[in-house]
Amino acid sequence: MSNRALQSVFTRALHFKHSAKNYPKLNVNDVELEKPRYGFRKDREPLLSQQVKNTLFPSTEIKQKYIANNKPVPIKYRSNSDQIARRNFEKFQDEVALGQAHFRIGENQIYFPQGRICLLRPNAKHSPYQAKFLVPKSMNKMDLRDYLWHVYGLRALNVTVQLLHAKFVRGPYDYARYRGPQYKKMTIDMAEPFVWPEVDAELVELAEYQREEESETMIQKNRAGSDQLKPIDTFGGIYKTEPLPNVFVSDKVKKQGESLVKNHTERVESQADRELVSKFLNL
Repeated sequence: MSNRALQSVFTRALHFKHSAKNYPKLNVNDVELEKPRYGFRKDREPLLSQQVKNTLFPSTEIKQKYIANNKPVPIKYRSNSDQIARRNFEKFQDEVALGQAHFRIGENQIYFPQGRICLLRPNAKHSPYQAKFLVPKSMNKMDLRDYLWHVYGLRALNVTVQLLHAKFVRGPYDYARYRGPQYKKMTIDMAEPFVWPEVDAELVELAEYQREEESETMIQKNRAGSDQLKPIDTFGGIYKTEPLPNVFVSDKVKKQGESLVKNHTERVESQADRELVSKFLNL
């Protein structure tokens, strides 16, 4: 063989890979896994900070464990954050038990605010212990928590904010598109569950009727020029007649329809002939 042929054989041998079906079959119970020769997979004991579990304020216990083992305490466990958190938690429990506000009440007294707060239906990810509101962009978490407490007596345990973009809208007289102002949503956690009631069918029909009326009024409001003096009914035609069937049928659909009609008529005629024969023969 030439050198070029030998080189091609060696290249094929280097790049050859066995498929999974050609692997040797082994029993899993017969395989003994050896320990790694190098020390990068040693089983190490958990850290002292990982040994403290199922506690609400673990920093104090972790600090004591480091001191008991004569080890330097890490910087993040040297502070008194646990003591402050424990004091705030006990204060929160007392305020909830006495029915008082669990937060610092705002000092500014606002009467009849211009902002509008709307309760929205929850998403699929929300639980019955969560409620979602549409709020003005100028309102923050503390404002909503204070507002719900003083107006409705609702305790908001946690508040999250979501600032969303508005949808693109086309102009009425041109093809340009623009976005309206952003809108803000807030989700709160509640102590008691709330489930939205089912909407009655009568209310749904009433809403649809009102939507149709609003569309007619908007058409009349947006008319310009000589259309302002015309009644709304003239836009749909002066004479209200039933819509005519579409006579413009393609040749392909026409052929298919003719074949279907022909088969149907043959089936009906043959059925009538069979009934006559069976009646004549008393079958």
